[in-house]
Amino acid sequence: MGDGVEAPAPTGSAPTAGQPNGASHVAIAVKDVPGEPKNDLDRAAQNSHLKRNQTNANLLRTIEKRSQVLIRFDDVCAWVPTLVLPGAQAKPAFFSACAGKRASTDDGATKPQQAPKERQILFNISGEVTPGEVLALMGPSGGGKTSLLTLLGGRSTARLEGSVTFNGAKMSKPVKRKLGYVSQDDLLFAELTVYETLYFAALLRLPRSWSRADKLGRVDMVISGLGLERCRNTIIGSHAMRGVSGGERKRVSIGHELLINPSMLLLDEPTSGLDSTTALRLMHTLRSLAHGGRTIVTSIHQPSSRLYKQMDKLMLLAQGRCMYYGDAQCVATWFKLQGQPCPFGTNIADHILDLANGDVVTSRSGSSFGAGLCDLAAGAGEGTAANGVRRRAGGVAASAAADDDDVAAAPTCSSSTDAGLSVEEVHRQLIEAFEKRSIGRGRGGIRAADLSEAELRVAGTNGGGGGDDGSGSPEKRLGGLSAVNGGGEGSAVDLLALAPRAVEEEGEGAADDKWGAPWLDQVRYLSLRSVKTRRFQSLSVQKTGQLLAVAVLAGLFWWQQGASLEGQQDVLDVGGLLFFVELFMGFSTLFAALFTFPLEFQMLVKERQSGMYRLSAYYLARTLSDLPMDCFLPSLFVWIIYWMAGLRLDAGAFFAHWASILLIVLTSQSVGLLIGATVINPQNGQTVATIFMLATMLVGGYYVRGMPVWIAWLKFVSFIYWGWNLLLKIEFRHRPYDCALIAEGGGGGGEGCTVKQADIFDIDVDAPVTREVCIMVGMLVFLRLCVYYALRYKTTFKGNKK
Repeated sequence: MGDGVEAPAPTGSAPTAGQPNGASHVAIAVKDVPGEPKNDLDRAAQNSHLKRNQTNANLLRTIEKRSQVLIRFDDVCAWVPTLVLPGAQAKPAFFSACAGKRASTDDGATKPQQAPKERQILFNISGEVTPGEVLALMGPSGGGKTSLLTLLGGRSTARLEGSVTFNGAKMSKPVKRKLGYVSQDDLLFAELTVYETLYFAALLRLPRSWSRADKLGRVDMVISGLGLERCRNTIIGSHAMRGVSGGERKRVSIGHELLINPSMLLLDEPTSGLDSTTALRLMHTLRSLAHGGRTIVTSIHQPSSRLYKQMDKLMLLAQGRCMYYGDAQCVATWFKLQGQPCPFGTNIADHILDLANGDVVTSRSGSSFGAGLCDLAAGAGEGTAANGVRRRAGGVAASAAADDDDVAAAPTCSSSTDAGLSVEEVHRQLIEAFEKRSIGRGRGGIRAADLSEAELRVAGTNGGGGGDDGSGSPEKRLGGLSAVNGGGEGSAVDLLALAPRAVEEEGEGAADDKWGAPWLDQVRYLSLRSVKTRRFQSLSVQKTGQLLAVAVLAGLFWWQQGASLEGQQDVLDVGGLLFFVELFMGFSTLFAALFTFPLEFQMLVKERQSGMYRLSAYYLARTLSDLPMDCFLPSLFVWIIYWMAGLRLDAGAFFAHWASILLIVLTSQSVGLLIGATVINPQNGQTVATIFMLATMLVGGYYVRGMPVWIAWLKFVSFIYWGWNLLLKIEFRHRPYDCALIAEGGGGGGEGCTVKQADIFDIDVDAPVTREVCIMVGMLVFLRLCVYYALRYKTTFKGNKK
């Protein structure tokens, strides 16, 4: 099968035994298998071929009609916070607001230009996508493709006006469970293999009513159906680790969504970075999925002519406005009507992207782009009120004949300055022509058999042509929408009538199935996944070598200082060692934890929006999976330095010291997690963490003892202060040392006393450690709760703001 899935011919459907949902599937005829195997190799090849065909049939089977979804969006406008500085040049008035909205005072005078608080990114976009169709969003960078796609997927935080409905209902959790969304950037864990990535996704996302065997079978089905067998056990990889190729990575992202058998699949530039053959195979896969009754919407940056022929509908966006919407094979005829025929030998996709960028065509005869454009649009023939403009039968032949006659006068593309028009003027004329044509004609856009004979005659006499207009794609029409919906234009209407009731029925019984796996299973699967994602970094040579080197050096510097306390200086030296150990472990742990959530934030948001798991399950799993390694390295550090420095030779003191260091490490880690969860930008987080650690270090009690009263309170919120007090009490409680006064030039005496009696430190080292332990544990619990609520605030989707 290679890298993609060829479009199957729907020859019938039958119930699939053993399928959890009991859905029917499309049977695929076997064409290339020899009739009678001659040997074991032939028999194995035939069995493999049959197994693959059966797998593809199950993966691409037609979904039930009650699960199919029609997407409709009407007059959608969107705004985002502006980054324009005061005094910056404003956009032309044509792009300033949705239809007819202008900033003016009550007396009609125009308000002075001010820096707007919001910037509009979408302007009155309307359309619909029915099951079985592939809608392609095209346009230059910044044209609004991704903005519209995220809005349709319910993932946009922009302020929205207009309506987006799914089978007549707004976005809801039952609808969201039917939706698969593939972002432009493949958000996958680099350390997991292809199988592990899909394995954990299946365990977390598929219904809890499915058995484990059914879920694993679905994983194998997706891997086989997307041609990922060869890289099944290869890690995803990143720029620092070699892994799968770009095409395989993209197919893994798509497979991640295909696991749930979505009714809608939204993809943001799935072919970017792929070679033309891999991109075409990927589009064949999407085409096959659409044949199964799924609704496909994808943005494409620069498709080849073969890729273009896989599209049913096309929406061309420029600066947030719709320049064309309708059947993909009608786009060449439409722009020829506007005086912009596709030049000879030019890919139609390249031609319309040139127009969207403001590059217009000037013919050799010197005809102007603007001449007669508005008249053509205003005088366009009447179309169908419900479905928009359509081209009549025979129009393609007439247009093709005109193209053949005018090959000698093929136009050439030139910049907008050569044509005497600015980019804004080009956009304005083309957009106005389309808007005039689409007024009152529904959401279907420009469709086949809807253009009038007069328009076709104009298109035939406008000159130019000869390029690949993107029409004529028999493989694209295999099966078709009629095969999915039962034929006829009424199928979509019937679907729309039945769908709201179907959504409600599904929503009523889906309370138990809100999350794919039970909460405890989510914790278990996420813990295992987290361990696997950290397998290359938990015991890294660099981190372990750093810790061992510091431990050995510190042990040599403080060699056996605590074995015999012969004077006050020895006590101070041991106190300095304890403060250093606390600082080193605290600093290293805090800055390591600082990057935990920023590095996984996009993945966390994506999986949360997909409803894969509860945030509480993720947070607990992350904590539990990190705990063993977070405790092992500090423990190794303690075991080395404790005995080298000759600290208190008592089993109780050793274990208390060890537990105290772990408590300090976990508290410091909590601070790092909180800063990372609050300040997602790692660079800003490092700045905040540095200031925090320096402040807590200075008030920790070692450097400054006589702080002013008005600022001395800071030490009570410093975990360094309480941690050092705890270590001092464990080491020096009731411990004697030689405290005889040493006269200048004289010898030392033999008088003994305790560290408390010498009043070396500001605390009572003989007091119980209960207060310090309770405060440190309280800090730990409080900080961990703050981390959870910070994550919840950051990752909770706010939805579109009205």
